[in-house]
Amino acid sequence: MIDLLDFSHASIICGLLTVYVLLIKKNAMRSFSDYILSFFILSQIWTAAIYLLIFSGNIIHVPFLYRSAAPITFLIPPLGYLYVRSMLFNEHKFNKIDILHLLPLIYFTINYLPFYLSPNDYKIEIITKTIQDKNFSIQKQLGLFSENIFFLFRPIQAIFYLIFQWGLIIRFNRDNPNKKIEEQIRLVLQWLKVFTTANSCILLAYFSTIGLYFFMENLFEDKLINIVPNFLLGLSFFIICSYLLIYPQTLTGLPFVKYRETKSNLIENEVDKIPFIYEDYSQEINCLETYFKNNSTFLQPNLTISQVAVETHIPNRDLSYIINNYYEKRFSDFLNEMRLKHFLTKVDSNTLDSFTIEAIALESGFSSKSSFYRAFNRFYSCTPSEYLQSHQSANLKPKA
Repeated sequence: MIDLLDFSHASIICGLLTVYVLLIKKNAMRSFSDYILSFFILSQIWTAAIYLLIFSGNIIHVPFLYRSAAPITFLIPPLGYLYVRSMLFNEHKFNKIDILHLLPLIYFTINYLPFYLSPNDYKIEIITKTIQDKNFSIQKQLGLFSENIFFLFRPIQAIFYLIFQWGLIIRFNRDNPNKKIEEQIRLVLQWLKVFTTANSCILLAYFSTIGLYFFMENLFEDKLINIVPNFLLGLSFFIICSYLLIYPQTLTGLPFVKYRETKSNLIENEVDKIPFIYEDYSQEINCLETYFKNNSTFLQPNLTISQVAVETHIPNRDLSYIINNYYEKRFSDFLNEMRLKHFLTKVDSNTLDSFTIEAIALESGFSSKSSFYRAFNRFYSCTPSEYLQSHQSANLKPKA
């Protein structure tokens, strides 16, 4: 039988790696949608971690964490919806009305306040009874209202948000057929479908739990039956995280979605922002090439895509899309190619008479000897010494 605890641990580790790629890793884009996705994953991680503590019985050592995940579960569906919306329409901030998505989180936080503020001895007593009989956790009322409200409202909320998510994807797919950029649209829509399908699996897990709750007297005593909804939860979380690690290019998103302001048909003296496809990046490309030509910022060893985006006034996601699709390179390769050209220019100036290869490489913007040799071999399929030797031999050959 699959070890649920091991699988949940693997999902949590995978989730933390994904957050690292999204927000912490060097040259991470850290776009608005990346922050939303990171909060979505961290909310899932917190929920899974609390479940593991309860399932293993270790929650007894940290009683103040018991029921801390309950309100956070109501943040996960709106975050999933807002992430899909921000990806499809290239949003950079929340709307004022989006604060309404927090109402369930606020409601259930207030609901459990009496338990959160109760003494540790009382919490330990509740936890002890829960460890002895898992059914106690869904029978004992800990908040202002019955636990049935929690179990019923959670899937209802998830259903509505999943409908909204699928609606956004279907509508965008219908309204934006575009041959020039259809590959990028396909990649992002494929990812969003995987993301939303995984969320649907989470909903299926909750439906399974509710069905078992109402039709089985001893829900938690049959481990074989209980593993089904929990496995679905872990699997869906694992799919979301692993997909991004395998296909990080989907994080580029749809940078070509812009907004055109038109007069509002509903409110006088107001404007509506209508999304449309923007294809001509010639101005941004010219700006980017001028920036590197005039400033030689590629010589900075720790240059990030976010820094370039700020200094060129090109949005981070647009910049990533241009480099990946127009230049057909990753940002690191894009920089290293310019650094290698600078290195070879310096070598041609006979600087090897005064400096070592490694010294010129560091002056050319490489952060270390190993990164230089790795990049050189990637572009020229040989070592710098072999490359220079072959070119010197060619220059020494007599002309015909």
